[in-house]
Amino acid sequence: MLTKTDGIVLHTIKYGETSIIARIFTREAGMQSYLVRGVRKSGSRTKQMLFRPLTMVSMIAYHKNREGLQNIREISLLKAYGSIPYDIAKTSLAIFLSEILSYSLKNQEANHSLFDFLSESLLLLDGLRKGVANYHLVFLMKLSSYLGFRPREDYGGKKLYFNLLEGCYQYHFDPAGNCLDQELSRMFHSLSTLPLETSGRIEIDREQRRELLTSMIAYYSHHLSGMPEIKSRSVLEAVFD
Repeated sequence: MLTKTDGIVLHTIKYGETSIIARIFTREAGMQSYLVRGVRKSGSRTKQMLFRPLTMVSMIAYHKNREGLQNIREISLLKAYGSIPYDIAKTSLAIFLSEILSYSLKNQEANHSLFDFLSESLLLLDGLRKGVANYHLVFLMKLSSYLGFRPREDYGGKKLYFNLLEGCYQYHFDPAGNCLDQELSRMFHSLSTLPLETSGRIEIDREQRRELLTSMIAYYSHHLSGMPEIKSRSVLEAVFD
């Protein structure tokens, strides 16, 4: 079936001498894998740029079925970023988020609300002038709502410790490793209350940012079985350090 859809490029791998396989989350067909022939040929630089991480594209594609490789009939740039490809912090963020999304959405069917959230969030990142270093923490918190494991909003009173496994706040600290301490729990809760566009308003130092990211990745790992090590994390942390 021929489908016209917008998409967000998440990951590519080389295929043969001149081709790639691109994993693209599309608005109308969910996550799909496309065989793109000849894109790595000499002189195809413009087309290669369409397959950078988190590039937003418009496509007309053949979709045979849910499984297997699909084919693209036409593809063009949907929205041009003004800063993400040229700002090292934002480029590093894009690579990190694309790795997280590649796994989080690997079996995702069409979801217009999720797609629109991602599109709006990426355009927001592109336009941010400050608060970039905290953006991914708030983004991952917001994304968890669409993936079905948003933390419960029960922080306060004597419930001051966040349980990563249960996704809720509890009365006592669990030293076994599934629970954040009181200060990290407070900051974790603060992230859940921030609008994405105000991610720069929370005061987080370098070490706290590292600990919060470790906690956030652990939280995702608990709720997305088999989640691999996020390889781009070390680059992201080096840039923000």
